[in-house]
Amino acid sequence: MSHSCRYIPWRAPLASAVVLAALAGCSTGGSSGEDAAADPDAVDAAAHRAQPEEAALSVTDPRGEEIELDAAPERIVCLVGLCDDILTELGLTPVATSNPDLLGHEAFLGEDHGVEVIPGGFGNEDAEAIVRHDPDLVIGLKGSHEGLASSLEGTPVWLTDSRSWEDSVGYLRAAAALTGRGEQQAEAEQAFYDKLAEAQAAAEEEGFASVKPLVLYGSDGAFQVDSEGSIVGGLLDEVVDYDWEDRSTGGHQAGGSDYSIEEILAGDPDVIFVESFTFSEDDAPLSEQLAEDPVWKRIGAVEAGRVHEVDLAPWATGRGTRSLGVVLDDALTHLRDA
Repeated sequence: MSHSCRYIPWRAPLASAVVLAALAGCSTGGSSGEDAAADPDAVDAAAHRAQPEEAALSVTDPRGEEIELDAAPERIVCLVGLCDDILTELGLTPVATSNPDLLGHEAFLGEDHGVEVIPGGFGNEDAEAIVRHDPDLVIGLKGSHEGLASSLEGTPVWLTDSRSWEDSVGYLRAAAALTGRGEQQAEAEQAFYDKLAEAQAAAEEEGFASVKPLVLYGSDGAFQVDSEGSIVGGLLDEVVDYDWEDRSTGGHQAGGSDYSIEEILAGDPDVIFVESFTFSEDDAPLSEQLAEDPVWKRIGAVEAGRVHEVDLAPWATGRGTRSLGVVLDDALTHLRDA
């Protein structure tokens, strides 16, 4: 089992440039437990105990560049969903964001969050709008936001590159050190471990550890599969039998892989989770776009009505511990019935 992730620029043959931009978007040690629910290599989440991070004013980004601050940042602009997720876990609110849908989710700040939105497409955010918020720190994505640094009048830019749920925990810890929020980090981190441990125990005790789910995402009838090397696929593989090979074909995560409908039919998933990227009220969900495909109709999960559209914000853009907790909650509801 491998763990690698979302928000890597597209290489896949998935529809338009708009789709590509929308989907584009620190590791911690874990003990392996032989009694883990679905996979002998799965982490034993029940054995994990979070510890508060000590305060620090520097962090090294995925480029190997060290970001040093004069004081703990108070005004943070989030250009990647992982940032909004982390700040929420730490009890903080960004001064501006490019991910209002994630903050608007009921597990985050709710529809009336009031956080200002940075204009511009992902990777092309309005630098002047960012500067107007007088941020102490801007958090973005490696591969998308390198060009912003020269336009932000010396504002520190921390680029993230989370390739697994363990990486996301690592970024939570690093942000806690920068902001002096170690107690909040330890509480949030432990809550995630506890939720994962409960899911593992439920899968074993209730007999659904061998259930084989599939997560696919896309738009305009084109799709990719979250492989076991994606954040969500790797997380589900800790609980059930997520056996979709990582083909390293890119996508909105490093574990986005090309599979044909015929291959999905042959793989025979028990339940299918669908992330539909729609860009207008007239766009049908991906599952509806695929509904008339004769091969799609023959997939057992489709025949049994076990295809479930999921909320795009936590499943596809959050990638932090709070979003992944929502993924576990959503998934278990349907895995139990598969």
